[in-house]
Amino acid sequence: MGRRKKKEEAKAEPGAPLWMVTYSDMVTLLLCFFVMQLAFANFEDPGKVDAALQSIQSAFGTGGQKQQSAQTEKSSRNSDFDDAKQEALHMLISTLRSVLAEMMSQNLVRMTTTKTEIRIAMDETILFRPGSAELNPSALALLGDIALALKDQPISIVVEGYADADGTAEADNWTISAQRAVSVITEMRRRKDKNGKPLLKGSQLEAHGLGEFRPADIEDATAGWNRRVELVIRGGDTSAHGAINQLEKALNERSGGE
Repeated sequence: MGRRKKKEEAKAEPGAPLWMVTYSDMVTLLLCFFVMQLAFANFEDPGKVDAALQSIQSAFGTGGQKQQSAQTEKSSRNSDFDDAKQEALHMLISTLRSVLAEMMSQNLVRMTTTKTEIRIAMDETILFRPGSAELNPSALALLGDIALALKDQPISIVVEGYADADGTAEADNWTISAQRAVSVITEMRRRKDKNGKPLLKGSQLEAHGLGEFRPADIEDATAGWNRRVELVIRGGDTSAHGAINQLEKALNERSGGE
């Protein structure tokens, strides 16, 4: 009897204990659970993606702490970047207010700011004669000062021309509003530094003619401010090109953190 028992034990094949089968099944199901969570996640918020990745790594004990440290460092860098952008924006606004102070005090220029843009509205009388798209000589220095203030700034500038609804043919209003916007851009591009280089790049500038359909004064169709030109200044990173660069940078940072 003792010999038979020893013989059966000798025939038993070596391998992992049986409890490993159940444990492996559990880990597999857990992995499937996290994959399902990711499949139904909202990827519009990058923070949620990072949190999900960190959760998976923590669950499997692979790099959760490292990911958290990298995320903290990334948040710190973004905070410093945002602070620098805000400081640069405040300096730019201050410079423009200084340049435009006299005109603003006479209500010939209006400047408004939002989180995404600076908008400078200029009354027709300081730029053009009635019905003309040729700049007044007195407007040249003003536009030159604005171009100098915007030199080397990472921005885009849209010049918008407007007309009023005084009975002029619609096509003529489209034409003169566009021509006035182009005249302003042409003068700003004409301004050069001491080395003969234009203060503003052509790629920074756009001209829009908006006709009579966006009046500043909706109650009086012929009000003077309806015949205005506006400079819309936005950060360069709000463009599609800037957004792509920011996305590429974020992806590179993420792959580097891993």
